[in-house]
Amino acid sequence: MRYPAAALSILDVGWSTTIQDCGRVRFASLGVPRAGAVDRGAHDLANRLVGNTIEAATLETNRGLVIEARQPLIVATSADGRRHTLRVGDQLRIDAPTDGMWGYLAVRGGIDVEPVLGSRSHDTLSGLGPPLLLTGGRLPVGNDPRTDLPADLAPPRSAGSVVRVWPGPRADWFRLGLSALTGRTWIVQSDVSRVGVRLSSGAFERVRETTSATMPSEGLVEGAIQVTPSGEPIVMLANHPTTGGYPVICVVDPDDIAIVAQSKPGTTLRFRPA
Repeated sequence: MRYPAAALSILDVGWSTTIQDCGRVRFASLGVPRAGAVDRGAHDLANRLVGNTIEAATLETNRGLVIEARQPLIVATSADGRRHTLRVGDQLRIDAPTDGMWGYLAVRGGIDVEPVLGSRSHDTLSGLGPPLLLTGGRLPVGNDPRTDLPADLAPPRSAGSVVRVWPGPRADWFRLGLSALTGRTWIVQSDVSRVGVRLSSGAFERVRETTSATMPSEGLVEGAIQVTPSGEPIVMLANHPTTGGYPVICVVDPDDIAIVAQSKPGTTLRFRPA
């Protein structure tokens, strides 16, 4: 086993900061969530700005992450969409975009911690993967990929507030079916995490009530929208469990999951058929 030298120090770990990449695949049947970046587009963009492949591990944070370079580094952040060159001792703060929830720091070479089941992502449900980051910790960086560097910056993107959805396996359990979700405006609640986002707008009118006997636990995918007994939908994100016991009325289009993941509490969202 190799032990690469630490390339950066964490001066302030900030809020909900973890190491993430594209996540674990082919393990859902064993009960292992995929994990990975909640906004893969932002993760990929930061990696591309420093010449990494999108598989390279980044640092994902809600806000307040501060790092210090222990060697010369080329980095990029998704919040400002810029590449930065850090000298030894230079410090950088990483936050989410002003209108978003999650920001990413990519370092040329990638965060080089030991992978677990093929991924360097920290699973916030089970703790699988690299351990949680701590203030005062140090992290290694991989070898220079020797790739060309693209543009110095990428224009910020407008996420919007309209989310495309596909009918789920239990849409017919609700009166009006998918229209019960698409026919109103939804408000993002305060309980937002890497696991999911809870929404409110008023209860659904069910055709069929669910109990543990009538609704056994079923497999989940990222973007699945489960409806709780109280009528509040929960949109499953990157660290969702592999199964769930609430009916899935629809599934968010993969290209629009980031809209939900980056929505702050109090934000309004609308759904429309894909």
